Amino acid sequence: MSDLIAIYAELKPWIIIFIFIWLCLKLVTLARERKGIALAFGIFTQMFLPDPKAQQTIEAIVQRKEEAKKQQDENGEPKKDETKN
Repeated sequence: MSDLIAIYAELKPWIIIFIFIWLCLKLVTLARERKGIALAFGIFTQMFLPDPKAQQTIEAIVQRKEEAKKQQDENGEPKKDETKN
């Protein structure tokens, strides 16, 4: 019995890798068929896994918005929100 446990302990990482590969292939086929489960899995994965460059992305967006505001002020063009009223 202890031999079976030892064999299982040796094969466990490989079993996990093959299950992960199978899951990835299954999700790819579902995504190609445009099934909602693949989209839902992707959304939930994105929600729970943090974005390592989130702070850099936010700073880049803020900087672009500030540059756009400066260019609008220099050109003397009204903001888009003011033209709606």
